[in-house]
Amino acid sequence: MKNTWNIRKKDDAVSPVIATILMVAITVVLAAVLYVMVMGFGSGSDSTPAGNWTSVEATNQTAGTITFGKFSTEVNPLDIKIFVKVGGAAATQISFASDTEATPYALTWVGAPTGAVATYTDYNAAGGEVNSGDYIVLTGLTAGTTYSFEVFHVASDATVQMVGNDQFQTPA
Repeated sequence: MKNTWNIRKKDDAVSPVIATILMVAITVVLAAVLYVMVMGFGSGSDSTPAGNWTSVEATNQTAGTITFGKFSTEVNPLDIKIFVKVGGAAATQISFASDTEATPYALTWVGAPTGAVATYTDYNAAGGEVNSGDYIVLTGLTAGTTYSFEVFHVASDATVQMVGNDQFQTPA
């Protein structure tokens, strides 16, 4: 008996050239998607900076000064809040109420001890950023009390890692 099966070659498949072009296109698209996932899309301004304190010290029984050092990226004063623990109690908050070139500049200190005031001095107020040497003077503090400081970066919703002494105790 003779084999009557008719085996035909299929001609309706994708040509090798088109298949190669499709594979390259898919690879490029996947590489772009992976890059955006790993690097983040426009997240450069939201990354948390690092910084340091030049000095954090009591200047007398009722006053102290905290002096900023260098930050790893530009830090706008409106982008940070400073949490202050007074005598180890719950943190109070110092923040900039508006962007101003006036210096010294009165800060908003929510939960401050009665009569306490915070004032910011910017060596380059027109620059619009916190720079090395800028400082905050705290007055009306309580004698014999420990004050500790933590910088919070609003844009990244994270605490800034600050190097250096972050607290002082006013003399009794």
